[in-house]
Amino acid sequence: MLVSIKATDVLKFEIKPFLFGVFFSRIMPKPDGNKPEMFYLYTSFRSSKAVFKSDFSLEDYAHKLLEQYNYFSGYENWSIHAANKNRIELRFYIKNDLNINSSEFYNLIYKKLLNESWLHNDKFNEEKKHFIRGYMEPRGSIDTTIKLIAQDYFYNNSFELKRVQLLTDMMNLPISHANFNPRNMQPQYVSGTNKRNAQFRINLFFYAKNIGFINEYKAKIFEKAYKITSKYIDKGIIYFNCNVPEVSSSVQFVKYINFFTNNIYNKDLNAEKIKVLRKQLGFEDKIADGINLGRNKTIINIFDEISEDKCSLCGTTETFTKKANGRQSFQIHHMIPFHNGVEYDNIANLVKLCPTCHASLKKGASPKIKQVSNLITILHKQEAVYEYTSAALGIDNINELAETIWSLLG
Repeated sequence: MLVSIKATDVLKFEIKPFLFGVFFSRIMPKPDGNKPEMFYLYTSFRSSKAVFKSDFSLEDYAHKLLEQYNYFSGYENWSIHAANKNRIELRFYIKNDLNINSSEFYNLIYKKLLNESWLHNDKFNEEKKHFIRGYMEPRGSIDTTIKLIAQDYFYNNSFELKRVQLLTDMMNLPISHANFNPRNMQPQYVSGTNKRNAQFRINLFFYAKNIGFINEYKAKIFEKAYKITSKYIDKGIIYFNCNVPEVSSSVQFVKYINFFTNNIYNKDLNAEKIKVLRKQLGFEDKIADGINLGRNKTIINIFDEISEDKCSLCGTTETFTKKANGRQSFQIHHMIPFHNGVEYDNIANLVKLCPTCHASLKKGASPKIKQVSNLITILHKQEAVYEYTSAALGIDNINELAETIWSLLG
């Protein structure tokens, strides 16, 4: 039976952290098109070789999983789309009474998320763990070969592409346990023999011990694959008493996300270009997963390395040469100034400016009308930065957005 609620009701009333995570993961149109009649969220997974079918019936479990998802979502809106011995799929339908596309709906959900008080707690709290469960479990699979919980990474634009970095920034998920796999850079993708999506992944043992599973079948896969039977259930979540392997504090993950955005997303890549890009990232064929690669850098240094040497305001590509590396010198500017909160130390909030333009944006360095005009120019030129600042401050109108950013300048 198809059950649905209205998009206006979802945006008007409270959304549970788990359901926020499911929204953040992927929003599907039904039917496929620009302004569909409905949107839907879904969970879909198949049987695993790690678990004997005689030991666990997916068909029987579908109804219990439905109850679990309804409970953690706060809405009895999930319905069984498919349930047999090989596969389960549940769906959560939403009537598109706003007559908008899925990207616009995603942005509205994101703005609502930013107003949640639990989001701005510095701790890795239970609400944030529920968000990550909602983000990972509906589509995520247990990859027993490299000990990760992984999901295909879907996006409609460059702003959505960076959602995982926003997840680590806002949810306090340790970056050292996050992993991004740009499978678009694999030779099989370019040749067309195996076109697989990029993946976001979390260390499986960290997930099992510190976040825990809602889905009993996925917990069973972990238990059987690694023969770990010491576990406990707390408030419907299955946790395992297991050792979490030590990992480096590398922020290679952030580098991959931004390198992917600037060099791979929506680009026509051939085998030669792929070879160059893999070399730039330091890939070796034997460790193409991107684990334990690269050196530790700050977000500022990563952005400086990845972004084009060009002023986002005046457009110049020439300033003066830096002796250290021979590159032209540019400065990194937080559009929403960093002193307004550590949450704005986000790579999606950064632009590159020449020294002159950067100095012109200091509070009182030039008349307000000129500074606001300059901010508008940057927002027009940097669409991804506009998307981030608009969502972060809850302002769509670019002129009003620039005025608000100006008021926050230091």
